[in-house]
Amino acid sequence: MRKSPELKWVLRPAGGDLAEHAGKEIYAFGDTDPAGRVEVTLTDGTRVRVRRSELIPC
Repeated sequence: MRKSPELKWVLRPAGGDLAEHAGKEIYAFGDTDPAGRVEVTLTDGTRVRVRRSELIPC
């Protein structure tokens, strides 16, 4: 039996301060704030708040 492929997520920010993190893989998801932004931890340990539209499955 083969292992099923894992779904991975990467950050695709719309620009601004998060542009340096574009294409980095998401390690963990956190809470959503009242403005609808999700706290994510990148694989390098960086924590950022992003809109759900900036999270891309791959």
